[in-house]
Amino acid sequence: FFAIEVLTLGQLSLPILAPTLIASFVASTTSHFLGLEKFSHFVSDSLSIDLETFVKLVLLGLTFGLVGNLFAYLLAMAKKKVASILPNPYYRVLLGSVVLTCLLLLLWKGRYTGLGTNLIVLSVGGGTIYSFDWLLKLLLTVFTLSLGFQGGEVTPLFAIGASLGAVLAPVLGLPIPLVAGLGYLSVFGSSTNTILAPIFIGVEVFGPANVLPYVIVMAFAYLINHKTSIYGQQKMLEIQ
Repeated sequence: FFAIEVLTLGQLSLPILAPTLIASFVASTTSHFLGLEKFSHFVSDSLSIDLETFVKLVLLGLTFGLVGNLFAYLLAMAKKKVASILPNPYYRVLLGSVVLTCLLLLLWKGRYTGLGTNLIVLSVGGGTIYSFDWLLKLLLTVFTLSLGFQGGEVTPLFAIGASLGAVLAPVLGLPIPLVAGLGYLSVFGSSTNTILAPIFIGVEVFGPANVLPYVIVMAFAYLINHKTSIYGQQKMLEIQ
């Protein structure tokens, strides 16, 4: 579903649904056969939706949407800025990696290295999450990608959203694993201009008990993001 959504904003590429489903199941089966298990953290307690809870979910959706926008905007700007300062890609990687390595070692001895799976596990599992984890992970990921290191944006986006959710949950009086999960899916959805795939990700990773909160939060995150995307080749649907 991510594949049929992400190509063109505002349009589902339904003709590719069959081949993408086949490819997805084959890839999943192959990964399972090789011992590569997917991450999951089922949240069994369902959140009852009253007016107060609905308003909180709306606020979460808007916040996560803004953070997704921020990531996409900063990434596009940083790539242009770094390229203008260091046009030679080899010097860019060499000098930038020295600065990046020093930053990553100084900031909690590598807490923000890698894809951010450590932050995801801490967020949904009740571990120690600092109020600035999501922001530092965001900025360092943007800097890493702008230098030319390509290792994926998706999992870091999950980590940014989950750690931000873990910070916001106590403020709003909501369960931390649930809000971490909401951030996990909606920051990713906002920065990629997708809505269906993040909801399915929420169901698959965190369980079906809170489908309605997934939909509400993702809907409002999606509403405020219709221009910026981490994928520069994403097309905009032209309305005649």
